[in-house]
Amino acid sequence: MPLNASERERVVQIAPQEKTSRKALVIGRDALTGGLLADALNHNSGFDAAVVSPSDLLRTLARGEVALVTISADINSVAETGFDLADSVFRNYPKTPIIILVDELSYDSVIRAFRCGARAVFEQRESMSEFTHCVEHVRQGYIWVGKTGTDFLMEALRRIPAPSGKTGDALSALTARELEVVQYAARGKTNKAIASELYLSEHTVKNYMFRAFEKLHVSNRVELLFYLATRGHSFGPPVTGFDQHAAGK
Repeated sequence: MPLNASERERVVQIAPQEKTSRKALVIGRDALTGGLLADALNHNSGFDAAVVSPSDLLRTLARGEVALVTISADINSVAETGFDLADSVFRNYPKTPIIILVDELSYDSVIRAFRCGARAVFEQRESMSEFTHCVEHVRQGYIWVGKTGTDFLMEALRRIPAPSGKTGDALSALTARELEVVQYAARGKTNKAIASELYLSEHTVKNYMFRAFEKLHVSNRVELLFYLATRGHSFGPPVTGFDQHAAGK
């Protein structure tokens, strides 16, 4: 039976449309830097950003969904404490995107940032417009390292010894769906983006990824990228801006 106007109105009130979280948390190297970054996120990227202290970060995350966390590698003049904090965030809230800010990109800082679960490493001397571009990459499901950071990632790939010929290529052990998920991951897609592309749940995508990791003997997406690159695998064109900003997470 068709609903009359008042009944339709009650249905809308009872089941409001779900809104995507726009909340962002910022931990700068000092109060001034944190405030500038929060303002940039609010005005340029449409976030509801707030500066929080390192000791309050995990408690704040526990209160509700957060769309983005930005952490300086050096907090309150203590070098590299941000990496440990990012690692704690990733372990407790692995779905929350993390951007790590560094004073200057280096091989060690880039590799360490991704090992801590970051989806982007941004050099703080870059412009705010470049920071906005970085945030948009992360929001769309890609990762960001900048041109210099990409060079460091490629150097890391070149340092990995070539695999033994006796080992064989474990990709042949993957199911068709596991291989498909791996292909999307190699192009820089997050679990959420892959789920959308393949019409699967994020939980299902995560299960496929875990099974693929076990078969390929890797433990994370960076190691997956290294595995594929050292064996000469290519899964179609790279994501937009890969040669300058993005790499598979």
